[in-house]
Amino acid sequence: MSARRPPRRAPRARVVAARHARDASASTRRARPSTTARPRRARGVVAFATEVGLGESVANALKGISVVVVGDDERANDAVARALATQLQYSPVSVPALIASSEAVGAVEADEGDGAAGLDADAARLVIENSAHEQLSTFLRLCVATCGGGRGATARGDCWAWLFGSMTVWVDIEGADVSAPQRDAYELSEIRVVVKDYSDFDGNVVAAQVLSGIKQLVDSDDQLCGKKNLYVRFGCRGDWPDLAPPGEYAGDAAAAKAAASKNEGDK
Repeated sequence: MSARRPPRRAPRARVVAARHARDASASTRRARPSTTARPRRARGVVAFATEVGLGESVANALKGISVVVVGDDERANDAVARALATQLQYSPVSVPALIASSEAVGAVEADEGDGAAGLDADAARLVIENSAHEQLSTFLRLCVATCGGGRGATARGDCWAWLFGSMTVWVDIEGADVSAPQRDAYELSEIRVVVKDYSDFDGNVVAAQVLSGIKQLVDSDDQLCGKKNLYVRFGCRGDWPDLAPPGEYAGDAAAAKAAASKNEGDK
């Protein structure tokens, strides 16, 4: 049975967040005091205090909802996730590191229970990566850095069912190939920030833009975080943003039918 591509989220949230991310960058530049107004050290202290205050405010608004960072540049994903974790007082998690750790102890060997039996190395790794996202979707207060390179689970729209319960952030690279197929999946994210490249990259600056975008998003929809929490409680079925009540979701009916058929066959 082919995997069903999850529906796109509400367009309104996309426009608000993307626009605010750009506005946040401009407002940050305007808010910086001139060198003649105050000493350099004091300016840094004020900027840090502002970021900490924004991080605390956003953390309270998120109500424990995790943040997932996607994009082609794995190092940028990790840097932004770690900076966000510091400002939100969340725990940083690296999916590539989890996979590497599992490989190091031989935990990714295919067997009948993990669904990777008979698959090539890339496909088996994708199964393990998707499984990691499934497990992480049940946790609160995480900042998750995902795999890059345009070949992982986040590059496939049908793997996003486990991500919709979190606040999703796309770190896009300026000048990237706009025809790359993984961008269709990244478009499912709620916040998008554009950076030049990792050689000229400050995770704290990008994180501040992301926090401003998240604040705009939750301020415009005070039900968003509660709805994401409900989505997780329903089992991350993939029906975001239009959640169907339990028993009315088409996937539930299909699963029930398959279970009934299996029971009949076992008799």
